[in-house]
Amino acid sequence: MADNVREELKAPPRSSTPTNKHCSPVPRLQTPVKLRASSPAFQPFPSKGRPAVAGNSQLRDAPAFTPRKRQQQQQQQELATSPTMQTSKMVSDLSLVSIDSKGAASTTKDDSGDDYFMKLPQSNSQTPHMQSVGYFAIDENLRRALAREMHTTYSVDDSELPFQVHNYYSLSPLETVEAYTPGSVKQQAIKAQSISDGRHYTLNRIAGLQSGQKPELGVIDQWRQVQNPNVAHVHEAFITHAFGDNSLVVVHDYKPLAASLVSKIAENQVPASEGFLWSIVLQLTSALSAIHAAGLAVHMLDAATVLLSPTNRVYIGSGGLADVLSMQISPSIEVAQQSDLRSIGQILRVLLNRNPENVVAVQGQPPMVMPGLAYSAEFKELFRYLNHHVTPVITVEDILRLAGSRVLAELDAARRETDLLLDNLRLEMANGRLVRLLCKMNFITEREDSAGDSKWSETGDRYLVKLFRDYVFHMVDESSRPVANMAHVVGNLNRLDAGSPEKVMLMSRDEKSCLVVSYSEVKRCIEGAYQELVPSAQAWK
Repeated sequence: MADNVREELKAPPRSSTPTNKHCSPVPRLQTPVKLRASSPAFQPFPSKGRPAVAGNSQLRDAPAFTPRKRQQQQQQQELATSPTMQTSKMVSDLSLVSIDSKGAASTTKDDSGDDYFMKLPQSNSQTPHMQSVGYFAIDENLRRALAREMHTTYSVDDSELPFQVHNYYSLSPLETVEAYTPGSVKQQAIKAQSISDGRHYTLNRIAGLQSGQKPELGVIDQWRQVQNPNVAHVHEAFITHAFGDNSLVVVHDYKPLAASLVSKIAENQVPASEGFLWSIVLQLTSALSAIHAAGLAVHMLDAATVLLSPTNRVYIGSGGLADVLSMQISPSIEVAQQSDLRSIGQILRVLLNRNPENVVAVQGQPPMVMPGLAYSAEFKELFRYLNHHVTPVITVEDILRLAGSRVLAELDAARRETDLLLDNLRLEMANGRLVRLLCKMNFITEREDSAGDSKWSETGDRYLVKLFRDYVFHMVDESSRPVANMAHVVGNLNRLDAGSPEKVMLMSRDEKSCLVVSYSEVKRCIEGAYQELVPSAQAWK
C-alpha cells in the first residue's frame, strides 16, 4: 500500500485491561490532548466510550481513556447519587425502554401489547454536549405508529378465505358491515396483496349475487379518476367464484388500522369533542366535493361505509359499489348528490346519539337527537341545516360558510402534520447512503476472493477496511465491555461517506500495529476493494 495511505506507528505497551475476543483491547494513554475542531459539515459526536486523542493534534480518535475522562466519570457517579438524579432514574425505570444489566438492546412490550419494537441502549453518562440516540432517528411516537401500521399491513390472520383471488393473495378478513340501501347489503372487507405490484389493497366483497344480476363493471373507469385524500381510491372490480359463490369484488386502497365508524363506536374509540365532529364534517365535505365534481355520487354513505383511522383521518370506503350494483335509487344524479350531503347529518346523529345529553325526549313522540348545551351555536346551526331541511338544496359552499374559522383550524392541523413528517423525513434522508456504505463494507470483510483465498480480506486495502469496521462497531470501554453508541457509529460513517481528511488511528486486535489514516483514504480503500468484487459477481444495486 502506498506510503501516503497510512503511517505505521509503534504499538503502545500492552494494557492490563482484559481482552475481548470480539474487540481489540483499549490501550491507556497518559497525556490528554485537546481535540481539534471538526469541519463545519460534520460535527464531532462525542459519547460514552469514545476514544480520546493522544500524540498528534490531528488525530481525533485514539482508542484510549485519559485521566480527564476518568475524572468526568467520577463526577458523574457523584452526581448520580443526588436526589434529583435518583428521581430521574426512577422515571427512566418506569419508561417503556428497558435496558438489561449489560446495556444491550432489548425488545419490550408496550401498553398496547405490541412486542416488535427494538429498543436501543441508553448511555447513563451522557454529558450536555453529547447528542442522544433520538437525534439521529424519527420521533419515537411516529416511529411506533408507523411500525404498528407496518406490522398490521404484513400480518395475515387465519381464516377460511381462499389463498388467492384473481390477482390477489394472502387474504385476511378485516370486518363485515351492513351498508344502508333499500335492500341492505352486507359488505365484507378483506385485506390482500397484489401479485402485480406487491402493494396491499382492500377487497370489498358483495356475496351471493343473483344469476341474472349483471354488475356495471365499466363505471369503475369513472371512479378511477376521483383523487382525494379522504376517498379510498378505487382500482378495479371483478366477479369471482373463488369464495364458493357468485361474488362481486371492488378493490380500494388499503388504509392500515382504519375501521368503519360503526365498529369504532362499538369499541368506544371515537372522540366526543365538538372539534372532532367539525373535522368529520369538513373531511366528508371535501371527499363529496371531489366525487360530485366527477359527476358521481356515493349513494350509500353512512357510518358503516365511512372509515376512521387512529389519527382521525376519514375515508369514504364504498366508492363505486352502488354504481356497480346498479343501485341508483335516486331519479337523477343531482338528487343523489343531495342525498350524499344530507348523509353527513345522519352520521352526526349517530355520533351524537352516544351521549344521553344529546337525546331529547318529547311526550308522545320518538326521542330526537339534538346537540346539547356543550356545543356552540354554529354547530347547532349546521346540524339543523343538514337534518331539518331548512333549505331545499344543500351546497358545499353553505357548509363551508357555516364552518367559518373551523376550516382554518383543519388546515392548520394538516400543515402541522406535514411539518412533522418533513422534519422527520430530513432525519432519515441520509439512511440510504449509509446503508449502501455498510453493504459495501460487509461485502469486503471476512470473505474469500474468487480463487478461494481465505486471506484476501486480511491483506492490502481490505485489511484497512476490517480495522475500520472494528473501530466503528467493535469498540470496548476501559473494562473491555462492548460499547454500542449510535453517535459514534453515525458520526464516523458520515465522515467516511464524505471522504473527510480528518485522521483516525486504527489498532489491530492483537495490538501489534497501529495505522493512522484519513477517512478519505479509508473510503478509497473500500471503493477499490468493492470494484475488485464487481467483475466476478453480480453487483448489488
